[in-house]
Amino acid sequence: MTSGSVIQFVHKHMGLVPGWGGAARLVRIVGSQKALKLLGGALKVDPELGVDIGLADKVLEADQGAATALQQAENWLSRYTKGPVPVIHAVKKVVLAGRELPLSEALRTEKEVFGTVWGAPANLQALASKSKHK
Repeated sequence: MTSGSVIQFVHKHMGLVPGWGGAARLVRIVGSQKALKLLGGALKVDPELGVDIGLADKVLEADQGAATALQQAENWLSRYTKGPVPVIHAVKKVVLAGRELPLSEALRTEKEVFGTVWGAPANLQALASKSKHK
């Protein structure tokens, strides 16, 4: 979030609830008690509260040199998106499985996904360049 921004679930004011999974996802992110407060109270979430409850990862400050908020967000996000696409997809898949599936299924999924990246071009390149600790 940028300083001065707010997140607000205004559905209650419109006589609605989230209809495309927003409530279910919110509960998984912040827990049911906080989700109830956010949705039921249509509370405004400032950046500090957003970080505190896990709805945001960081507050981007507008006064950080010439970088715009968009540039700051892209710089922060690039840490997670740069790299071999198959590896990024694999990471997302195992994390999602760990969150969504029973442990036995998540472990099976992790093993299967590991098999798709072991010996693949990104793995072989990393081994050749000894990039494990970079």
